[in-house]
Amino acid sequence: MCSRVITHCNRCAILFIVDCSLSMKNLTRYSNTEMTKMEAATIIVNHFIDELLARATRLSNVRNYYDIGVIGYSGCEATSLLPDNNRILIDITRLSEYQPQPKAVYLNNRYPDGTTKRVSFNLHPWIEPTASGASPMYDAMVLAKTVLKEWCNDPRNNTSYPPLIFHITDSLCSDADIHDLNAILDEITDIGIHNDKTILFNVYLATLGEGDMKEEIYPREYTFATGDRDREFMYNISSSFPRELESHVSQFFEPDNEGPYRTVAFNMSPISMLSIINIGTQSHKR
Repeated sequence: MCSRVITHCNRCAILFIVDCSLSMKNLTRYSNTEMTKMEAATIIVNHFIDELLARATRLSNVRNYYDIGVIGYSGCEATSLLPDNNRILIDITRLSEYQPQPKAVYLNNRYPDGTTKRVSFNLHPWIEPTASGASPMYDAMVLAKTVLKEWCNDPRNNTSYPPLIFHITDSLCSDADIHDLNAILDEITDIGIHNDKTILFNVYLATLGEGDMKEEIYPREYTFATGDRDREFMYNISSSFPRELESHVSQFFEPDNEGPYRTVAFNMSPISMLSIINIGTQSHKR
């Protein structure tokens, strides 16, 4: 069940899928800061991997809690963005051996009085993609399906946590229609271990000045309505939030905003997901 703890005995496959197409050069607003969608996606993934590594580390020892992969798609292909590009999923202990030197990231912090201040923090640049070409989202999902199906069928993962996918995009797809894309996404979210299915978490980045820039996470099912076709599409293809974890997500909402919810974020990072999932070690303070 999704309520159990991720450990070296109950491991997890965590796969990031990143849109690297030309449209990701467009500006968005992320963390009160104007930047390209590609820059925002890069910050989200690098921050997430840093946090996952911190949660798997105790007394300088990295525990083998998960296999991590990053698929980028652009032009006419989908490929790994991690240093060891001979494989998609890399166990966290091996990935830690490739840890690059940290780089400063600058964002605007907004305070309760409405003022903002530019602050910096360090992230390890696990990925540094560029945006170009078309958006072969379907091919990326086919690759993800193959990788996760193989992982779930491996007897060594027989007691593992269900796979988690974090897909970051502006929802444009160049290699399939909605029907075909929905079909492959249904196949992906049907992959699992025993009765636990893959969770697909979508992160939608709106274009600055052309869409709803409101930040939102875990919208409720059956109540999401908008005139933005792309936002509605991203909502509809996202997984239902696991019912056994719903009590933990109430921290993000008003008291009367009850589930069920969807695993989708608009113009913000899904890093809060890690405060809900039980992982064997506590996060290091930045």
